[in-house]
Amino acid sequence: MEDKNEIINNLKEIESKWQNKWSESKIFEANPDENKKKFFITFPFPYMNGLPHLGSAFTILRVDVMARYKRMRGYNVLFPQGWHATGGPIVASARRIKENDTKKIQELKSMGVPDELIKNFEEPSYWVYYFTNEWEKDLKRYGLSIDWRRKFFTTNLNPYFSKFVEWQYYKLRERNYVTKGSHPVVWCPKEKKVVGDHDRPDEYAGIGPIDATIIKFKMEDGKIIPTLTYRPETIFGVTNIWINKDYMYNIAEIDGEIWIINDYMAEELADQKHEVKLIQKINGKELIGKYAINPINNKKVLILPAEFVIPDEGTGIVMSVPAHAPYDYVALEDLKINKKLIKELNLNEEEINKLTPIQIIKTAEFKDIPAKEITKKLGIKNQNNVELLEKATKELYAKEFYNGIMYNVDSKYTNLKVNEAKELIASDLRNENKALKVYTLPSKVYCRCGARTHIKFVENQWFLLYSNEEWKSKAREIVKNMNFYPESAKDDFLRLVDWLNDWACTHMNELGTPLPWDKNWVIESLSDSTIYMAYYTISHFIQNKVDPSNLIPELFDYIFLGIGDLDEISKKTHLDKNFIESMRKEFLYWYPVDLRISGKDLIQNHLLFFIYHHAAIFDKERWPKGIGINGWVLLNGEKMAKSKGNFLLLRDALNKWGADVTRWSEIMAGADPGYDDANFESSLVENAIEELNTWLNFVKNNYNKGRDYRLSLDYWFESIINSTIKEVTEDMEKTRFKSALIKSYYYLKNKYKWYLTRSNVPNKEVVNKYLETVTLMIAPIAPHVAEEAWHLMGHNDFVSLHSWPEADESKINKDYEKSEELIEKIINDSKELISLIGDAKKVHIIIASPWKYELFNDAKSKMKNKSLKELRSELIKNDYKVEKGKVAKVIDMISKYPELLENYISRDLEIKSIQESKDFLEKELNKEISIALEENSNLPRSDLALPGRPALYLEK
Repeated sequence: MEDKNEIINNLKEIESKWQNKWSESKIFEANPDENKKKFFITFPFPYMNGLPHLGSAFTILRVDVMARYKRMRGYNVLFPQGWHATGGPIVASARRIKENDTKKIQELKSMGVPDELIKNFEEPSYWVYYFTNEWEKDLKRYGLSIDWRRKFFTTNLNPYFSKFVEWQYYKLRERNYVTKGSHPVVWCPKEKKVVGDHDRPDEYAGIGPIDATIIKFKMEDGKIIPTLTYRPETIFGVTNIWINKDYMYNIAEIDGEIWIINDYMAEELADQKHEVKLIQKINGKELIGKYAINPINNKKVLILPAEFVIPDEGTGIVMSVPAHAPYDYVALEDLKINKKLIKELNLNEEEINKLTPIQIIKTAEFKDIPAKEITKKLGIKNQNNVELLEKATKELYAKEFYNGIMYNVDSKYTNLKVNEAKELIASDLRNENKALKVYTLPSKVYCRCGARTHIKFVENQWFLLYSNEEWKSKAREIVKNMNFYPESAKDDFLRLVDWLNDWACTHMNELGTPLPWDKNWVIESLSDSTIYMAYYTISHFIQNKVDPSNLIPELFDYIFLGIGDLDEISKKTHLDKNFIESMRKEFLYWYPVDLRISGKDLIQNHLLFFIYHHAAIFDKERWPKGIGINGWVLLNGEKMAKSKGNFLLLRDALNKWGADVTRWSEIMAGADPGYDDANFESSLVENAIEELNTWLNFVKNNYNKGRDYRLSLDYWFESIINSTIKEVTEDMEKTRFKSALIKSYYYLKNKYKWYLTRSNVPNKEVVNKYLETVTLMIAPIAPHVAEEAWHLMGHNDFVSLHSWPEADESKINKDYEKSEELIEKIINDSKELISLIGDAKKVHIIIASPWKYELFNDAKSKMKNKSLKELRSELIKNDYKVEKGKVAKVIDMISKYPELLENYISRDLEIKSIQESKDFLEKELNKEISIALEENSNLPRSDLALPGRPALYLEK
């Protein structure tokens, strides 16, 4: 038994050897070649405030697997990589180091930063230089097939890229997609800045301003009780008002009116140009039992306590609509039975008991009071069932908003659809000064600095006009013509194109590229990283090789858009015409981007902007072709978090296990496309170590060994190999990398075991084909081990550049494959019967009657156009020369097990396969085997025989 540490050290030595050979041979440096089809694949910029962890390593690994696969398919593949430094997080982190923040210092130390370098991190620029260097080291050790000549980082620390960003924004302004004005933005009150997605922890990405309605309920003394709602149309169903009895509210003057309001909304309103003056505090208890007037119908409603009211959300006060809001319904039921609280607050129990839900919306889905019905359906007991209440709220809101009709309301709104009535009612209330429109966040959002954000109107801010319908239309066209992995993501992107609104594209006091016509502003982190894939095509021409002042907009116009006079541009830039033309040709060869693979967190921001900006800047033939999506990586079933100690840097994984073990484990964690999260577990690592080591030893000991003559079983295994190549190739094309690895390695390994069991000694030609095929198919995932295995076989070329295996259709025989599956199934079923019934001396195998095969053939051919249910009577009418009841019984079995029609083979082949396998079956089962035909058999259970599933009878 080999020592695990020895195995890992051996694997690491192999990795180092092949990484050096790849580097020396420059096999991943991609240059235009008109004789080859190109494939351009990219990974979003990682942010340079730390080292890569398993999550970012997982997504970029999927990029590398696809790049390597396409290279083996004969494509000229470009996989470049750059670094992102734009935005506030690096600046904020540098400030924290300057302030001697022990937590931030410890964070750097945990990433291996030496003590003597810590002080350097007080400068934001040092973060950029340090971490770009460290990322490159880690990704090289990870075995990524990147063309490193094209690397660059963002911000004005790199004036070459900044000139490219400036050009982009001049183009956007030319096309009227940039404007200046006052807009609602997510704002950090602590750092006094706009908070983009990259300025907040991942869980808050994509949450932006939405408009809500504050409805003014007036108390008898004239004070306003403001309630924030997203459903103003439900005001007709208000039975009471909920308040938090333990919170200290503000009495405040808002635009000349006296309101009762929480701190959060007072600050948010002040930042939305309302006059806010705080006067004094009032305890929630003092308001309970008082009345306010519903402004829609002048009815008095009682102010009551509720546990579910979160005092720092909305206004901290909630209007209660128990017929249509699950929280309100449950809170009212809770209060009615809480006699102790009613007594403690000196409330009128009889009055509370009289409060009943007022239904004002009808839908086909609900017969009873909707909130009551849905809370009962979900088994919600009280206000503490928060998760279920959230689910009920979303489900009920969606059904009523899209399918509901207003009734039992003012005649003006009766019979209107809810989605029509909503804005009309809100507008009418605002016009009568009974309500106020406010922008807010649908849930709490925090800045990376730890402060809670709110919505603020920012003056003189620069915005991208994503609301522009012409721009949206082009973005939709891109989405409709793109490939998405998974395919279902296409609908999500179309919905998001409609949803996306204007975006604040500039910030202040951050790293980035200054807006060229207004240098006070810096283009923010999501807005400068939209079309940089085009820059990859020319970065190796210009980075540190020309004077940045020569990179004028006209030069980029010519390279990327084919606009302008080459002679004039050459004069203006002092650049040789051939040099400029080379950049133009390079761009035209590589563009568009064929595939961009990203985590799901970037769907509603970066990837959406990527689509929009390509639509704005480039001609249709340069629009992106594909997007792949994956989930995050869980570590042993839990979300990675430094605070919980559940966190793993890529560097630590590579030090511990090496590249291929980490790569294999990440793929097996769940590397198919989609929104589900992958789960990286220690058991995957142990398996990867064993499998990679085993494969190397297996290749060494089995290549070019075996018999020279052929058996029919050899053709079966060849069929399996070729049909697997076909399936794996399709999986790879669709980025289903886990599925591909399972089939190419584990499935074929099991089939080889069966082949060896059946044949004792394999055929040399067939075993070589197996070893070569598996090695080639795992090469994109475990490239170092694959290179080593390939050369152990005696090949001299790089496996990384060798052709992907092609399926030989002439060698695929599904009937051969099914016949072997039949033998395997007979063994498994017999063993199961023996374990259930007890030992037996003889196993009888009974093959189905000919008429059953005839029936199966009829059903299979006719089911292409009809369901079995439709065919039932037609098949029973056919003359199979047996009783109709027997025919019906077989049809019922097909209905119950539809896979029977896919798995059966011809009767002659079934008989031949079982007869040829008789000795093998006797050996495997250690029993005497008898083979009988149903039509000649008097044994019990004979009538249970079906095509592809013979009946089995044990004789004691």
